[in-house]
Amino acid sequence: MNRFEDLAQRLIENSLARILRERLRPEDVLHAVVRAIEDAHAAGADGEAIAPNHFWVTLSEQDLAPLEYHQPDFADQLAENVRQMIVQMGLRMDMPPRVLLQGIVDLPAHEIRVIARWIPPDLPAISTSAFPAAGEHAMSFPRKPFLIVDGRRQIALTSEVVQIGRSRDNDIVADDRRVSRYHAELRWQHETSKFLYRDRNSTGGTKLNGYPIQQCTLEAGDILSLGGVEIIYGEEFTLQSTRANTPLNVETNDQPAP
Repeated sequence: MNRFEDLAQRLIENSLARILRERLRPEDVLHAVVRAIEDAHAAGADGEAIAPNHFWVTLSEQDLAPLEYHQPDFADQLAENVRQMIVQMGLRMDMPPRVLLQGIVDLPAHEIRVIARWIPPDLPAISTSAFPAAGEHAMSFPRKPFLIVDGRRQIALTSEVVQIGRSRDNDIVADDRRVSRYHAELRWQHETSKFLYRDRNSTGGTKLNGYPIQQCTLEAGDILSLGGVEIIYGEEFTLQSTRANTPLNVETNDQPAP
């Protein structure tokens, strides 16, 4: 074990081990976070490696519920561990890391999944209400869903049906040859209160969190790859300031809501 891994292990043992107890193995948390950092660090304009600043941590609901009840600052403590790991890895940080927790019913107990991405703090934000799909009306969703498209645009989803593709008559245009003219659609499912993603038999296909799919219900933090063009699906109520635990307003460039 190298010096970084040894330090990270001690951080976990000295802090998270007391919180996690028998629910998750601290070393599993460590390895998942380290893998996410290594997979998602970006290159700055000067070539220096930049650490990811958003971490989606998914647990089974039966693990997450008692953690949040007995340790409401679990995300804060995990974020501090992540920050120290990043420092030891020698990566640059442009903001303190944010840890975004979510529980999934069908995830096995004691399993953890971590996805990390670097998201520019000053993304321009627009809304699909500016170009609602034909026959559809803009509406307000309970969790204010949004997409981050190719790390450059943040788009609030305000229509029940959203078409995505390279053609200019789509609701969301991805101007990239890897994306089909009419690549995919999102359709709001009233019975589950979730968006269903459907690939429209595109040439490049779609991967969800690295796995090929034809259609799938989306959860906050899911990462879609449309022929290689990355789209992150998020929901405002899961984006919390790790420091202050206050919701973020995704329509005002990721700043805390007043």
